[in-house]
Amino acid sequence: MNLCHTQPMYLPEGPRQPGADSLEQFFVAACQSCPHLDPQAGYQVRWIGLDAPTTLQIFERIRSGDKCGTFALPWIQSRTGQPEPTTGDQLVLIDFDGRPTLLVRLTDVYLQSFGSVTEQDTAIDGEPVRALDTWIPLHTRHWNKALAQFGLSVTPDMPFWVQKFALMYDADGSPNDPP
Repeated sequence: MNLCHTQPMYLPEGPRQPGADSLEQFFVAACQSCPHLDPQAGYQVRWIGLDAPTTLQIFERIRSGDKCGTFALPWIQSRTGQPEPTTGDQLVLIDFDGRPTLLVRLTDVYLQSFGSVTEQDTAIDGEPVRALDTWIPLHTRHWNKALAQFGLSVTPDMPFWVQKFALMYDADGSPNDPP
C-alpha cells in the first residue's frame, strides 16, 4: 500500500520529525486494524504537547476519553500551507520522538475567537487545563511562542479552531469502534 500523508507536514519546534516509512507503516496498520478508516482520505501529522512528558500525559488523557479534542490557529496554518480542518479529517499524533502513536478523526470543527472562548469550547481539553483560568494563560504562552516566528501574538480577536475528535487507533493498544 503506498500511502502517505496528503497534506504538507508542519510541526512546531520541539518534536523530532517522523520518518515517511514509520508514518506509512503506522497508517497501514491503523487501516488494517480498523476497516472503517478511509485509506484514501489520507491524514495529517500533528504533535500535541509542550515537551516529551506532557505529550505522554496528553496521550493518556486521550486514551481515557478525558481529552477529546484539540485546537489550531488559522494564522499558523495559512502561513505554513496547512488546510482548514474539516469534520472527517484523520490526524496522526506523534510523540516527542516523532513516533506515530494515535490516530484520531475530527468529529466537529468550528471557529472561535480567543477573546470569546468559553468553558464549552475548552470542555474537549483534558481535565487539568479545561478551566478558563488555566486554559487561557497556558494557551496564551504556548501560542505566543508559536506565533512569534511569524511576527504575531495572541489577541482577543485571534481566531482558532476548536476540533473535537474520536480516537480511532492506538499503536500501543487496541483499535476503537468508530464514533
